Amino acid sequence: MKTIKYMFFAAMATILMAADCSNKDSEFYNDVFVTTPVQFEVNAASQSVEILTSIPRVLTVSSLSNPLDIYRTTGGATELFFSYELEKQGTNETWEFVEFTASNIAQVTGRSDFGSFVVGAAVYNDIAKTYEYEAVIQGLAPGTYRMSFGYNSSLTNLIEFRSNSINNNLFLNLNSPVPFLNSDGYHIFTIN
Repeated sequence: MKTIKYMFFAAMATILMAADCSNKDSEFYNDVFVTTPVQFEVNAASQSVEILTSIPRVLTVSSLSNPLDIYRTTGGATELFFSYELEKQGTNETWEFVEFTASNIAQVTGRSDFGSFVVGAAVYNDIAKTYEYEAVIQGLAPGTYRMSFGYNSSLTNLIEFRSNSINNNLFLNLNSPVPFLNSDGYHIFTIN
């Protein structure tokens, strides 16, 4: 009789655990998603291109009744990550990746980790109450370039930011629509 009771409780526990499990990665990783426009610029100049963003700590989001405080919501995340890559149009209309090095990226604010693409970190400025990133890619040869955002992303009209949250704090995924991306997700510009 005891064996039947134990089997019953084991079966019930299994059913309850299965009912409580979710296959949504966002629940497992404690993710929240918000879409709202933020300042993001790409400015081409002679032999260089500047990437610039300044995101206020407190954002107005149309889908929320109260303003979103990024810093408080994420438990004090001091960085918002995003990524980008750059290609130059070569012969026969092919696109060739531009390799990033410490000598061709001048970091003004924030920080960059780079190789075949850049992971930018907009760093929190406690005085200005903004997340800031500014970098200049230098020494570009004349030609046509295209820049895309969100390495391995299928989104074509958004810049994706992710908070550098720690412990059990929420990870904020901030998606910002930008008007300068074409329908394939590229910003195309010319360096003279």
